Amino acid sequence: MTQVPVIVVGAGPAGSVLAGLLAQRGIETLLLDKATFPRDKICGDYLSPGTVRLLDQLDLLDFVRSAGARRLWGMTVISPDGTTFTAEFPAITGTNGAPPFALSIPRAILDNLLLTWARGLGAEYIEGLRVTDLVWENGHICGVTGIGPAGPETYRGQIVVGADGRESVVARRLGLYQPHPTLHRMALVAYYEGISTLQDHGMISVGDRSYCILNPIGERLTNAAIVVDQGIVQGWKGQLNELFDGTLQAFPQALNALRGTRRCGSVRCLGPLAFRSSCSARAGALLIGDAAGFYDPFTGEGVGHALYSARLAAHTIASACADGDGGLTETRLAQFDHHQRNAVRGRKRLGVALQAIIRRPRAANAVARLLRRRQSLANLLLGIIGDLLPPHALLSPPALLNVLHRT
Repeated sequence: MTQVPVIVVGAGPAGSVLAGLLAQRGIETLLLDKATFPRDKICGDYLSPGTVRLLDQLDLLDFVRSAGARRLWGMTVISPDGTTFTAEFPAITGTNGAPPFALSIPRAILDNLLLTWARGLGAEYIEGLRVTDLVWENGHICGVTGIGPAGPETYRGQIVVGADGRESVVARRLGLYQPHPTLHRMALVAYYEGISTLQDHGMISVGDRSYCILNPIGERLTNAAIVVDQGIVQGWKGQLNELFDGTLQAFPQALNALRGTRRCGSVRCLGPLAFRSSCSARAGALLIGDAAGFYDPFTGEGVGHALYSARLAAHTIASACADGDGGLTETRLAQFDHHQRNAVRGRKRLGVALQAIIRRPRAANAVARLLRRRQSLANLLLGIIGDLLPPHALLSPPALLNVLHRT
């Protein structure tokens, strides 16, 4: 039986960055994952400008860009009636002296990079181990059990962190996982190879209660994701390619952008996407990244939240170790949960507002027509969606004047 100060379950961006930050502080950390890296991951492969800023603050941006990540300067948005506008990330303080930009990079590459970085700093990593349960002692978590290549394994630690994503075993065993009561959506994801009209902008096409996002990757690859209600996917098991092709017809601009390309591999499905946790810290354990809750991929906040929550958890754990707390006191657990919830509260409200618009084609068309006439307002909104600006920036006097001004 292995015993270490910190056990992190899940070696995605949240888990690897946390393990690396703790290793930098000299805190022994064991990182566990059921997969063997590099492994594939269903995702939009998009890093928002806010995520890029976090990578820069963590001194990881050059590392990621050196792997071929592609810069994106904005988004082209199409409403259900075909109203089209292009928004640029607003020219606020940039990264490394450049204007704000997003990055596109396959998750298989990004996740392997971050794991390699963490291991290079001294984090111990065990792959191919599927965590199945938590070890409890006197009402607190003191380890995990799982199934590895050699059979059942047990690992004990003073602190356990769930960074195991949307299907988090840690969140479920803590009794914190809650399905979303109203939002039941699935993502259909495919890759297309070849020449594309997309260059340095992504594309978002809003349809009837659904949307399609195209994200150019590298020189000749495009990530295409269609998000639809769960009921649409039911009954199409084994026919996802046909479902994707049929659904794509509802997005003519996206279809045109993919003209001349060919699909690589099969369409894959992920979902239901949305869930939430009643809290993100309990019984000496923390939840970070998607394990702490996920709403919808429209705003692309997943990796950004993973990095933020990893940094917050690293500070919490390092402070506890420095003060000789051993595990995490109830006070530290409450503080972590409070800070993490505060950080995502505005984003969740923004997500709810955007989903309300997406589900009402007339509203989506009206908003698109307004933003097409108000370029500065469109850029501002994209900056908020891209984590460059807080959601309340939309309520600033200049923004409100822009909305009320008539042309």
